[in-house]
Amino acid sequence: MAKAEVIWLNEQTYIGVDSTGHSLVASKPGEDSIGVKPSDLLLIAVATCANVDVVEIIRKRRADLRKLIVRVSGEQAAEAPWAFQKIHLRFEIEAAGIDEAQVERAIDLALNKYCSVRSSLSPDVAVTFEHTLNAPMA
Repeated sequence: MAKAEVIWLNEQTYIGVDSTGHSLVASKPGEDSIGVKPSDLLLIAVATCANVDVVEIIRKRRADLRKLIVRVSGEQAAEAPWAFQKIHLRFEIEAAGIDEAQVERAIDLALNKYCSVRSSLSPDVAVTFEHTLNAPMA
């Protein structure tokens, strides 16, 4: 079973601790903010979850993965509770030994079959992606 805890530090600053003891700082956005905005944690979680699976799939194809960056953006409703309506991920990949179709398939599998964070989102949240694939620099 997954477990985590969130500890209030002061004002609007919190420490989140995951089931393995790793921590992060979260806080309400503002002038004195020192942590990650809570809603951005969701974007980070979706991107990281997909990234983990993309790396696994690419490695299983025995491709030479050199770089993988995911830039994620989200559109939220204008009114409370400001739910995400759209999330878009842009994968920037540098690898040899893999083609565009294989990368597309890896990302699709990661997001739509294996990513538990994506699967936990409401079906009303549109999740889209795109990618660029570059050959490694010599």
